[in-house]
Amino acid sequence: MIQRFILLFLMLLLWGCSQWETKKIQSETYFAEGWKAIDINEVDSYPTFPNCDSIENQSALKACFENEIATAFYNSLQAQPLVVTSSLEDTVWIDLKINQEGKLCIDSLHITEAVSFEIPDFPAYIHDAAQQLPKAFPATKRGIPVKTKFKLPVVVKAE
Repeated sequence: MIQRFILLFLMLLLWGCSQWETKKIQSETYFAEGWKAIDINEVDSYPTFPNCDSIENQSALKACFENEIATAFYNSLQAQPLVVTSSLEDTVWIDLKINQEGKLCIDSLHITEAVSFEIPDFPAYIHDAAQQLPKAFPATKRGIPVKTKFKLPVVVKAE
């Protein structure tokens, strides 16, 4: 009787141990599932300038960053002697990149023909304004600095 009990106990023990086995997941499958969970179009924290660094709210941080860039471009363009021969109201789009080190550079300028004709030095003014921006702290994704790209509209009004 004891032998049957021991035999039954061992069989249950062996059957129970097979339920504890860990299943091996291939690394490719694991990383593929991880990639699906990561949204590469969003960042965990936006780039910041030193005076925006104390803001905790992400939407306020983004607004502060965009405001700093817009103010810097506005102040730089206000200092330029812009003379036009006809009234002008147009939008110029600037594609800005901020790399992993926080260096800001202009990726491309989308200038209309009217602005190019009336203000031929406008690209140089935009590049000068970008050079005057302070170094930014880069955006992060899962704690890792990443590159980001922004589209900045510049409304050009002249009478």
